[in-house]
Amino acid sequence: MKMFLLDFGNLQAEDGWFFEAGHCATLNNTQPPHALRVASMQGVLIDHPKDGVIIYEVGPAPNFKELWPDPVFQVFPITKYDDENRLDTILKKMGYSVEDVSAIVIGHLHLDHAGGLEFFRGLDVPVYAHEEEIKYAFYAVATKDDFGAYLPHYLDPSFNWKPIHEEEVELFENITFYHLPGHTPGLIGMKVDLKNSGSFFFTSDLAFFKENYENESPLGWLMRDMAAWRRSIRKVKAIAKKSNAKVVFGHDPNVFRSLKLAPEYYD
Repeated sequence: MKMFLLDFGNLQAEDGWFFEAGHCATLNNTQPPHALRVASMQGVLIDHPKDGVIIYEVGPAPNFKELWPDPVFQVFPITKYDDENRLDTILKKMGYSVEDVSAIVIGHLHLDHAGGLEFFRGLDVPVYAHEEEIKYAFYAVATKDDFGAYLPHYLDPSFNWKPIHEEEVELFENITFYHLPGHTPGLIGMKVDLKNSGSFFFTSDLAFFKENYENESPLGWLMRDMAAWRRSIRKVKAIAKKSNAKVVFGHDPNVFRSLKLAPEYYD
């Protein structure tokens, strides 16, 4: 089994989205400086000896400039997305194509994680997401609730949706998925157990950055359920400790780019 880390480029946003009380005014500092934090967009490809090519997270749609509402793009602008960051280009460089993909698993269905389903339109590849995430995302689009976080172009019934119902499930041998609500109701993290490289745990946006996880610094304006988030963080820490897993956070460019990126791989 080989595992490749996929670089889908960067977006940026103010710290208050990622950290509770980011740039919050205080009695002694009524006008704190505002700063934009760079956030990487990431995915994982696993070439599995039994189940073929599996992708976890597919990044944004290649035509995001046409699809993202302007208010969303003003807050979360994509600042780096070149041809080398397109999923189809990455696959080609690695010797694969979109037709080679046998399964897709989405950590959560926000537009920067699931918009890349556009690359698979017209194909019957199974798209796995947690039952609670599918329900919440389709409801959000239908009612225009949680504006802009979910978009109708990829929340399309024509895709081959496969709900995950369990709190923990080994969908593929040595690849286990965990329900980790907090940022969204149906977020799922992934643990990959490799023969030579050991275990990796991918948090998706349960933890955007290292500080969210290690310091248990709560998410900012992107938090949906604080109590559930704290339970999920503790759950991941227990799993990672037991398996001695390397934890990879949803948008941390420093952690992500300290690792080997495709076409290099872990096995």
